[in-house]
Amino acid sequence: MTVVFSIILSFYCLLLLAFLFGWVRVRRQTMPNRGNSVACISIVVAVRNEEENIQSLIHDLSTIAYPLEKFEVVIVNDHSTDGTYEKAKSLITDFSNMRLFDLSDQWQGKKAALQLGIEEANFNIIATTDADCRFSKNWLQCLTPYFEEVDSKMVVGAVKLISNNSFFARLQVAEFISLTGSTAAAIGLTHPIMCNGANLAFRKDVFNEVKGYAGDFQIASGDDEFLMRKILNVYPDGIKFMNFYGAVVSSHPQRTIPDLFYQRLRWASKWKHNSDRFAQLMAVFIFVSQVAFVGLIITNFHAPDGSLSLVMGKLFLEGVFLFWVSRFLESRFDMLAFLALQILYPIYVTVIGLSSLLTSYRWKERNYK
Repeated sequence: MTVVFSIILSFYCLLLLAFLFGWVRVRRQTMPNRGNSVACISIVVAVRNEEENIQSLIHDLSTIAYPLEKFEVVIVNDHSTDGTYEKAKSLITDFSNMRLFDLSDQWQGKKAALQLGIEEANFNIIATTDADCRFSKNWLQCLTPYFEEVDSKMVVGAVKLISNNSFFARLQVAEFISLTGSTAAAIGLTHPIMCNGANLAFRKDVFNEVKGYAGDFQIASGDDEFLMRKILNVYPDGIKFMNFYGAVVSSHPQRTIPDLFYQRLRWASKWKHNSDRFAQLMAVFIFVSQVAFVGLIITNFHAPDGSLSLVMGKLFLEGVFLFWVSRFLESRFDMLAFLALQILYPIYVTVIGLSSLLTSYRWKERNYK
């Protein structure tokens, strides 16, 4: 098995070199020149049971440094069972560019809420985010120049987690740094594999052209990635990455292990519906590579050999990659969390993957199969 593990890990190290190259390409991009006019943009947010976050959301969106008449906020309530709708309604009364809608009884789910918000949006550039996110006041100033370029159909932004210094939170932060870096690097390599709807923008006419979320409403998650792939199929060069810290959106780690487990189950539920074979193979290969890495560590405990250099090479290349991404996100590179994930990640992915095929779950007071 040592030979097999060594071959797998060798190819994984080549993948890491490719990701490093893709990250460098993205980071060398400059912000597109802003035209003489200021682009108009609609921010669409689907909310469900976000009573504790809605005030911070509206506060951040109301303090964005952008001409008031050039942007609007469209909030759609997805049948909240708490006081989200009432609280949002009272908070937006002071803001003429904010509107609130209630999803009708025959529809439910994030995609349906986003669909309604996009339909009601007045402007052609649509930005989506989540209620538990925080923004820089320069978010839109960094985002909208990308749409000055005709070939920009979708713009993908970075999302980072803010740690509360517990080790559980630090592990989530380290994992999210990896996801953000991989997202950007893949775009730099001109083959996007994922994105995050917490920081995403696209053209409304392109959304309508590719039929938006049609065919995907029954899937609990994937509003971002399924839409990205639809756009990518029609416009192979149309996906861009926002290469500026002012465009980074922040969120918080999950508070408990069950919360994290159910969130990841929801994310994993979309993979069996994923039509991108390359992305599927990439996910499987990364998992197998992590298993091979652990296998080589175990074999080298008993009898150290040349494969130990692959173990060290993998740690070095991943460490460099995550250190660079951490600097971009202005996050601390957490060596302890990084090393812990080397062992925990294969176990964690296996449990989530199997559970997503066998287990129902509950998210925001809804049950999913």
